[in-house]
Amino acid sequence: MPDEDGVISAIKACLGDKAATYAANKHRGGTNGAKGTRYEDFFLAVRVAEAAVGVVDNPRAEWPHIRGQCYGFVDDARVATSTHTEYYQLKNKETVNWTTGAHSIAADFEFQYKLATYLKEPTPTTGLVVSIKAQHQSLLGSVPASIAPHSSVYYFPWLSTPNRLVLESPDLQECLKKLAKVEEPTLDVLSGVFGLLLIACIEYPDGASVEEIVARACRLIPGQLRRLPATEDREQQLTQPFRLVLSQIRGLSYGVKRGYFHWAAFGTSGVFGWDCTSKEFTEFQELIIKNAPKTFEEFEQLLP
Repeated sequence: MPDEDGVISAIKACLGDKAATYAANKHRGGTNGAKGTRYEDFFLAVRVAEAAVGVVDNPRAEWPHIRGQCYGFVDDARVATSTHTEYYQLKNKETVNWTTGAHSIAADFEFQYKLATYLKEPTPTTGLVVSIKAQHQSLLGSVPASIAPHSSVYYFPWLSTPNRLVLESPDLQECLKKLAKVEEPTLDVLSGVFGLLLIACIEYPDGASVEEIVARACRLIPGQLRRLPATEDREQQLTQPFRLVLSQIRGLSYGVKRGYFHWAAFGTSGVFGWDCTSKEFTEFQELIIKNAPKTFEEFEQLLP
């Protein structure tokens, strides 16, 4: 997408000066309003989680670019790849309809589609996101014909904290499970994963690729997210001398899952706190090789 000046020029060219003035006022109001609510932030973080899971499921998938409060008419969120461009307007309020007001939602959607088409953005779509289930059904059944080919309605609940959103959203839990570093994460772990993605999203007010956001999350608090792209079960990440020492410890089983070193023995198990590409894990391997523990008790004493 062009920068702000480029978008303004495009709006003037394809929709006129009045539309450009309206877009500027709308953007200013949306930016100020975002300070008072986290609804948009939660929505963006969920979209980041969904996109990251898409790459887990298909490592060849493209990382989308995600931004909140973009310049335009449908401006609360933008998700873009080389093949599609999605715009979302979020309405966390009791009353929402398509046609009320001097600048209705339907008119905004029509303007945004025309602008995206003028900018030659691939396959643009517009989406209305509401926080009340009954609204979702009503609005979905009454999409104006002028925008129906490119518009839809989505339900996204408003819950006051990230923790509540995770605890009360089974679909989000299933999504986050694929991003945790362990295969059977607790709800506390899932809340930690989501909170970390949320913080990382907020650090990119001008948007970023999901790959950048996930990488930032991993730098903020190492050892919370799985390695992406997926690298689990690749024991080549363990050096041959390290594996040789471990193979001689009776009762110890080990492996690499989701990019992290796992071990188990005599009813206990654990996961190393840093992923297998980290300097901390390299140093741990060197420590094990140097000390060459012969029993699980000796190995356990060398764990951080």
